Formats: sequence, structure tokens, C-alpha cells
Amino acid sequence: MIEHPALKESLYKDIPKLPHSRMVNVAYSFGISDVQDFDPDGDREGKSIPWPNISKAVLARDEYKCRICGKGSLSAVDSSSDYNRIHFGLEVHHIIPRKDGGSDCFRNLITLCEDCHHKTFSGGYSGLPVGKDKDLFSFGKTFLFALPADSISLVDGTIRSVTIDDFERVFDPSENRYRVMPMLNARMRINVADIKVDEYRELVSKITMEHSVKDYITVEAKTGNLNVKVRVLIDESSDLLV
Repeated sequence: MIEHPALKESLYKDIPKLPHSRMVNVAYSFGISDVQDFDPDGDREGKSIPWPNISKAVLARDEYKCRICGKGSLSAVDSSSDYNRIHFGLEVHHIIPRKDGGSDCFRNLITLCEDCHHKTFSGGYSGLPVGKDKDLFSFGKTFLFALPADSISLVDGTIRSVTIDDFERVFDPSENRYRVMPMLNARMRINVADIKVDEYRELVSKITMEHSVKDYITVEAKTGNLNVKVRVLIDESSDLLV
């Protein structure tokens, strides 16, 4: 039996997706109509944009910070180096390497610091950062998981609410149901629980019996003055199941 995509742990999927407003701002600044966040699976089919343009736009999209560790060094770059660094201490990385058909499009590009980028060179430059910590997704790991409204009763622990930006619950008359979709400058509250990976796997198995679950993504949420990461299931239309 093939494991459901929502049960496959991935370092890239654990990186919070950027808010819709960020894409709009970058599109306006660079005159590029279709700015997107990276896709954890990369992209071979997307239309490539000339490297001088796409690399600068990706850095701006990612706020000149490594999407894995958050590092954003502003140290000087040695101009005599024969390696053309894209920005101070940061490099634009292809999730699917060019040698494997990866394109120069937003969905295939992510900003990494030099240290995180160097880790992608292992395994024949597979595109995925690897290091000594191979137990990153052990079953002892805990995280915040967003619960569909009709699945709250499945959790024994404490349920609390957090706020996410740029999403709103809207009624779709064509499908006669509510959908949670990207909405510029919107803000909505969702219910979350702090669970372990093994608990999550059990929940997904139950939730997929009621919903058409496609995968999970990670979003950034606010609780009080804190920013937290929340794992959210998405349906076949890529709408949030909350």
C-alpha cells in the first residue's frame, strides 16, 4: 500500500508557506505577474524566467533569509571569488537540480544560506539538504496541528485557537460548501492541538475517511505576541481543511 502524501514527512514541507500578500508585493516590485512560493516537490514544467530576474525576485520573496534556518548574513562578499554568490551569504537553490530537469521558476527555487545549501551537495546533489541530524522527524517530535471543525472531538488534549493571515472562509455556491482560500489582507482564527507524530498519523487516517485530503502544508500563525508553525491538511483543491 502506497503511503498517503500527508503522512510523508519532509523538511521542505515543514517550512511555513509565505502569505499571499508577500507574493503580491514581489509581483508589483518586479513586474512579474505570477509570483509563487516554492513547491516542496520542485518543478520541471514551470516556465523559466531569466536568471538575473528570477534570482533577485526569489531573494526578495524570501526576505533575504534562509528558509530553513532563518540566517540572513550581510557580511561582505569577496568579489575575487570565482563563485558568483547571489547575495551576501545567501544562495538561490534549485529543489530539482538543473541537471535533473529543474526549471528556473518560483516553484523550484528557494533561498538558502551557504551552510544549508552545502548540505544539498550530499547524495549526488539530490536537491534536499541532509546532515548529521537524520532523526529530524522522529516519533517523539511534537507540533501544532490544525483541526477540521468536525474532527476536534478526535483529540483528547487541549484545543486552542491561533490566527493566520491572508486566508478566509468563503462560501462557494458552485460547490455548495465553505472553502478556506487565500484572501489578501484577511485574518482568521483556527483551532490547533499540540500532538506527536504518531498521534498525527492516527488522526490523518481518520480524517481522510471524511475529507478528500491531498497533503499537508505548514503555515505561520500568531498566538498572542508569538509566531508559531502550524501543520494544516489541504484538500484536492489545495484549500485548507480547518
